Amino acid sequence: MKFLNPNYYLWVTAGSLGIASAILLAAYGAHGLEDTFKETPRKEREWGNAVDYQMFHGLALLVIGFYGGSGKSLKMLSVSAWIVVFARLLFCVSIYAWVLGGPFSLIKVTPFGVILFFVSWVLIAVYGFINLKG
Repeated sequence: MKFLNPNYYLWVTAGSLGIASAILLAAYGAHGLEDTFKETPRKEREWGNAVDYQMFHGLALLVIGFYGGSGKSLKMLSVSAWIVVFARLLFCVSIYAWVLGGPFSLIKVTPFGVILFFVSWVLIAVYGFINLKG
C-alpha cells in the first residue's frame, strides 16, 4: 500500500507509541499512584490531563500519518506534527515528572506545551482552509 504522505511511518509510529504509552500511564496512575494522589489531589487531575492530551494528540498524529495530501500544504501538516511531538514533550512529560516527584518548577514548562498544541491546531486549520479553497 502506497501512501502520499512521505512521513507516514514516522507519524503513525509516533502516534501509536504515544497512545500505547498513554494507556500504560493511565493504568499506572489508577493503580500505582494512589498514595501520591491522596497526598496531593491536584496531581491526580494533572496526571489525567496529561494522559488525555497525550492520547488525543497521538490520535491526531495517526490521522496526519494516514492522510494523503500533497504539495506545499503537506509540509504544513508535517510542521504541525513536529510541533505536536514537541508540545507533548513539554506538556505531558513536565506533568508526569512533577507528579512522580520532580520539583514544582516543572509545571512552569507546561504552558509552553499548551501554546505549541494551539499552534499545531491553527496550522491544521490553515491547511484545511487552503485546501478548501482549492
